[in-house]
Amino acid sequence: MKKYLIFVLLSLIFTVFTARAQDVVHHQRGEDLQQYLLDSVKFVSPEFQAGVITFSDGGFSRAPVNISTIEQRVYFISPEGQYQVLADEDQVRRVSIKGRTFIKSKYGYVEILQTDGDVSLGAVYRTSFFETEKKGAYGMASQTTSVTTIGTIQANGTMYTLGVDQSTPFKYKVIPYLYKDGKVYISNKKNFQKCFPDKKAFLEEYLTGHTVDFENLDDVRALYNALR
Repeated sequence: MKKYLIFVLLSLIFTVFTARAQDVVHHQRGEDLQQYLLDSVKFVSPEFQAGVITFSDGGFSRAPVNISTIEQRVYFISPEGQYQVLADEDQVRRVSIKGRTFIKSKYGYVEILQTDGDVSLGAVYRTSFFETEKKGAYGMASQTTSVTTIGTIQANGTMYTLGVDQSTPFKYKVIPYLYKDGKVYISNKKNFQKCFPDKKAFLEEYLTGHTVDFENLDDVRALYNALR
């Protein structure tokens, strides 16, 4: 009876999450789940492209590059044709990939999508797996174990070991941010007021007439364009 209840509980948990996410299916416990994801999901670009990495000391490096949506780290293709993680990650200031600009921040790599010369609209692309994602706003997941090796899940304070032929839900998010004066801001009402100090009255009027989900890029883009 106890095993049956655990099975029902796990089935219910996965049903809830797969309603909002996709699954990595038929994998072994402890496997690296990145191998099952498309490059268009685990990287910001579906393929490695010519890029420029600019460092905080003003130096730069050129290589075919991409940015991991799982680790929020820069990858490049070595002369031997292998994917490698950039060693000087803590020194990166921004990355340009074939006309796209990504600003490094504590929230991840923010792509600048639109700009009016003063305030820019940006987004972080983030892929996270069910077991390691601690619920929080704006993709700020607290990771206490590897994001790619899933062996257990926790439900209602109890830890359950998963089987060897299993499905693990993951979520791909596009999370909006604001960028002004070299600083990245979480998308919320307070920071819109800070970034558009002369538009506070209009902002209040807009929010009265529109429902805005500040974690939804389409909603935030519409608000941003209305304030420009």
